[in-house]
Amino acid sequence: MDEAGRELRSEKQRRALTARIVALDHRRLLYLHEACASGSIRAAAERLATSPSALSRQIMRIEAELQTSLLERHGRGVRPTEAGAVLVTYFAAQQAALRDAVAEIHDMQQLRRGLVSLAVGEGFLSDLMGHPLRGFVEAHPQVQIDFHLGSTDELVGRVLEDVSHIGLLFNPPREPRIQSHAMRRHPLCVIAHPRHPLASLDRSLRIEDLEGHDLALLPVAYGVRQVLLSAEQDRRVRLRPRFMANSSRVLLRFAEEWNGVVLAPAFSVAQELQTGRLVALQLENPLVESAEAHLITRRGRRLPAAAGSLLRHLRATLRVFRA
Repeated sequence: MDEAGRELRSEKQRRALTARIVALDHRRLLYLHEACASGSIRAAAERLATSPSALSRQIMRIEAELQTSLLERHGRGVRPTEAGAVLVTYFAAQQAALRDAVAEIHDMQQLRRGLVSLAVGEGFLSDLMGHPLRGFVEAHPQVQIDFHLGSTDELVGRVLEDVSHIGLLFNPPREPRIQSHAMRRHPLCVIAHPRHPLASLDRSLRIEDLEGHDLALLPVAYGVRQVLLSAEQDRRVRLRPRFMANSSRVLLRFAEEWNGVVLAPAFSVAQELQTGRLVALQLENPLVESAEAHLITRRGRRLPAAAGSLLRHLRATLRVFRA
């Protein structure tokens, strides 16, 4: 037989073997896999709730169909031959591919229906509740949004404990379990009425300038307050608020109607600044200037399709992360 004839014969044999392997019953491949994994026909039979003779018979059928030995039997059990090891690897790869396909299709199906839980700092509401979130909800009417407002510490806890899929918050702690998908620096500003005495100073403000003025602050669990505390320690200043509340909206009413002073990033009071009801005054301090807004998830968490889609949408559409 010449070289071309041998190549043709080899190709026919390869095709025939391919057809036999493709036609192998999943259950029999599972029997082979378990026998090799446990090293014993009896142990594999117990795990699969069948008899050792039935399991052995099915493996022998594979050997007959492929015309090759798959197991080496010894006194204490069995181990795969080279061909058996190849077939076990093939079965494991099939199973992995099947799991991946099921997960992806399931995720696609879940995008039609699902629930996405958001953990959001109150200062992001005016940006978030406009086009970013409304546009997503209109495009995915079957997706339900679970919305939770709270302090920075509380929101981080919800994300790390997988209670919320996505967090949108100001100046979260440095935590290796947090993955930030979008970040932008937003310095804290002094927010006050346009006729407040601080607004008439023709210079950047310092932390010390806030002493002696009616000050309203968020509790220490909020990122804004934590930034300010760091700046106070840096400047060796102790600010004593006249008013405290766990709501940014309440603090803004304090500034607008009580002629008080609050601390906030400018994006969180965009509407009040645009209408001229309040002004944002620059505060000169490296720690205050380095504060950041973040869009986060728990590192390593595989988000459901709806949550992953919303995460990408928010990253692309929120103004707070644009230059």
